[in-house]
Amino acid sequence: MATLELVSSGPIYRNPNPGYVHVTALFSHLVSLGGAELLCTYNRGQGMYATDLTFWQCRSHDGGLSWGEHELITDRTQDDRPYSYHSPFLTRLRNGELVIVAFRVDRSDPEWPIFNEKTGGLTALEVILQRSYNNGASWGEPEVIDIPADLVITPSTSIIELADGRWFLPYDQWHAFDDPGPYQPRTLGFYSADRGQSWSDPVWFADGAASGKGFWHGRVTSLTDQRLFALFWSADMANGMAPLPLHRCFGSPDGARWTEPEATNIPGQTNNVVDLGGGRLAAVYTTREANQPGFRACLSEDWGLTWDLANQIQLWDATGRERLGVDAPEAYPRSHDTIAYGAPTATLLPNGDILFSFWCTEMSITHIRYALCRVQP
Repeated sequence: MATLELVSSGPIYRNPNPGYVHVTALFSHLVSLGGAELLCTYNRGQGMYATDLTFWQCRSHDGGLSWGEHELITDRTQDDRPYSYHSPFLTRLRNGELVIVAFRVDRSDPEWPIFNEKTGGLTALEVILQRSYNNGASWGEPEVIDIPADLVITPSTSIIELADGRWFLPYDQWHAFDDPGPYQPRTLGFYSADRGQSWSDPVWFADGAASGKGFWHGRVTSLTDQRLFALFWSADMANGMAPLPLHRCFGSPDGARWTEPEATNIPGQTNNVVDLGGGRLAAVYTTREANQPGFRACLSEDWGLTWDLANQIQLWDATGRERLGVDAPEAYPRSHDTIAYGAPTATLLPNGDILFSFWCTEMSITHIRYALCRVQP
């Protein structure tokens, strides 16, 4: 069986001047621009839910080994009110257009929390797009996506360009700020036939309510045979959100039909997958329950049902640096305020190597890193 080899790792962005300013970097998303050039979008601000969060980008010209040209994407000074901008999922479309999908929150009251500590509900927000037609040399202004009023949702992955040219955008479902719940995580997707100008025809998938399961943060990817695929962070909702193994799910090429999620053997949370061809997949995932927490990468030879955990590799060891601060809350949603690593991504490079990225914390600096891996036969 093939194995993964860690070739190189290092920072994509890390605050170079921590004695003068506190800067947190999170939620990196990478695309290949062809050859050895890559573009990375990410969040920069004072913290994961900080009022000053906005979008930045940087570039690599050597296949991800070094990064520079850090530039502001979203200029908050042009907004009509103070917004914070969150999780810039990046897509490069077949015509070369770059599209960010994300969400923003009105922070006119800087003390208003993102999540309700009592109910776990999510505050009001806007889902947005930003576009670039010149490989990120310039970006358009944020465009607000119209979301049905009865839905509380955030993008769960980048836009998928389907074979027929339509766009498919998956979302995570939450509950409203003052809604007592209970929280039932599930996912849905909307279609756009006019390149993001309008969205319609919602499709629900990975809905485990009938079986007492919850599924969220599935990073949907398009396979080489045009089917859609995702691994989902999964939980037993009837047992206090007890962790379950990652579940896999397949969608038809048009995203209209989905299989029921089924358990894999990965004991993880947030994750990302790339298709290596012939039924072989590579995954990166977050682990918090293991003796050696952090990020791990592994391979599957059967479309993601079973994974070679015996030969998986550790990309980042978070032992002793799992949390921020001294008194880290244990109960959701406050427990998320102090997590010190998360949200891994995976990008298949033109030469067949895999570039993983994630955010993590070292020496009190939360930053984004890469790990370049190669598949060995």
